[in-house]
Amino acid sequence: MTEILIVIFGIIGLVSILITLHARRTVPYVYCGAMISAWEAKLLKENRLIEMAEAPTVENLITLLDDTEYRPILAEVSREGAVDIKKAEMILKEHLNHRYQEILKIVPKPQKATVERLLKKWEVWGLKAIITAIHNGLPIEEDLKRYMSSPTMTREKLEMLTSVKNFDQLLEFLKESEYFPVLKDALKDYRERGLLALLYALDLHYYTTLWREIQRTKSQREILMKMIGCEIDIVNIKLILRLKIEGAAPEEIDKYLIRPSYLLTEGMLKDMTYAENIKSGLDAISRTPYGMVLLNLLPQMEAQGISIAERALDGLRLKVFREQAVAHIFSLAPVILYILLKETEVRNLLTILRLKAEKIEPQKIKEKMLQVAKIEL
Repeated sequence: MTEILIVIFGIIGLVSILITLHARRTVPYVYCGAMISAWEAKLLKENRLIEMAEAPTVENLITLLDDTEYRPILAEVSREGAVDIKKAEMILKEHLNHRYQEILKIVPKPQKATVERLLKKWEVWGLKAIITAIHNGLPIEEDLKRYMSSPTMTREKLEMLTSVKNFDQLLEFLKESEYFPVLKDALKDYRERGLLALLYALDLHYYTTLWREIQRTKSQREILMKMIGCEIDIVNIKLILRLKIEGAAPEEIDKYLIRPSYLLTEGMLKDMTYAENIKSGLDAISRTPYGMVLLNLLPQMEAQGISIAERALDGLRLKVFREQAVAHIFSLAPVILYILLKETEVRNLLTILRLKAEKIEPQKIKEKMLQVAKIEL
């Protein structure tokens, strides 16, 4: 009898320990998850975005946003006369920046570094915009509103960077940052390759450091590797397709690939890079989810260009992100999914706003829009 009681109490003790450990892992995500769910419920559905793309004027577009979370921030945009497009763009970008700053405040502390590294994408985008302006000889400081605010870079620092006149000044301002050695090395290739050498070098740095951060993560590593690994695979495929169409040499393409990739083996990357044509390149990854999707789209790609492939790959990434978010609700997966969805929404609104101001027909606007998730959590 005593032995039975010992076993029973032992089982009860073990169950209690397991419950406690599970609670410690999940409780920090309860508040975070609730906030993410509330924000996701406010995201615009695809039919609303289509309605906005079909709006007759920019003024009508702004009015259609009155019953959304954008109403308070767009209240300062005048509805009388011509809408200040740059001001509206700036407001939308600042809204996205503010939302990402809120995410950094609510995400559990042990995973904050991972999310910060993920959100450094907007630092990179800002730098790429500044670099492009320098390359094209365009004024930077006067047109600050074009640049994306970053949740990981202060507005003051961004304004300081936009005061530069050339690459030497930019390097001087970045001397103590992680981007200094990246751009210093890339400037050597810039003289031969041009602007793309700098832009691809920044992308390579961003994804390589993010991938390392994920691989060092002790908790949720498998979930994060599936999500970020999928994105890195897709970035590599897009890069190869784009550069092959431009006629870049295999050695040049190879230089900008993110390694290690996830589902794409080193052999697959090499075969794609050295393939004689797009069909051969896709055959090299035919056993992966990406290859299966793209090979079916090959006739459309040949007729309409690789934008068809890029949209399909973006849809596949969205599918993977959502699957992980649904399967692992007490993790970073819903946070990462929301970051993607919110970015997609704001970029679509910016696209509609700009093209509507240029009086582009609705069908053309819809073709430029990014894919929106149709299934809600």
